Amino acid sequence: MAVLKSMTPSVFIILIGIIIAYGYLRMNGNNSDFVTMFQIIFGGKPLYGVKLKALFIMVIAWLQYINIHYISFYIDNSDSLSVRYGSKDNWLKALIKGIFIITAVFVMMFYTVWLLLDFCFGASTMVQVFNMHALVVIGRIYLFCIILILIFVCLLLKLTKTSTYMIMGGIAIFLAMTSHHRGGLIFILPQFSNPTSTLLNVILNILFAFKLVVLITRINRKKELSSYED
Repeated sequence: MAVLKSMTPSVFIILIGIIIAYGYLRMNGNNSDFVTMFQIIFGGKPLYGVKLKALFIMVIAWLQYINIHYISFYIDNSDSLSVRYGSKDNWLKALIKGIFIITAVFVMMFYTVWLLLDFCFGASTMVQVFNMHALVVIGRIYLFCIILILIFVCLLLKLTKTSTYMIMGGIAIFLAMTSHHRGGLIFILPQFSNPTSTLLNVILNILFAFKLVVLITRINRKKELSSYED
């Protein structure tokens, strides 16, 4: 319930943004199928042109925006929440669980609103949007978003909010500018190549996400130790 409440201030703005993003792609002659359009908006296809790059950067900003209230609340009130949850470890588990839920809602909200808009305009059929390929694309995009948010949490635990937003903005710009360069097996954008390379890339991304969780845990424990020393 606390997770859903933290999203309330952001949902209306995000919904407007989703509608604008859909309208932009359709009005600019993007005749791709629904799933491909959904993949493009998250950098799953090369982002040619300044406007597509800017739209991708905005999507990353929306992802941070929908998570920031929840993350900030947990970090700013870590001491009192640790007492409530019984330990710092339990507090951290609740924080990570919450961002996993919020990010899942964000991705599915994007997909659902675009789906409704696509049906309204008669641009898609049930077969095109409810199939295994669509599920794979959603999963790949979710993994990409989770990696970004875990990086976001790492930075917020170490730096100020201003510095964190600047760095995340730089990461978004870098990803947008390099989206047409496939770096072998190591890239976090939800792009697909041949099945073997894609599978290995997904495995590496999952390991990277796990590594980020470990890093967050270490940062949390170091902060806990330093607070005891003080």
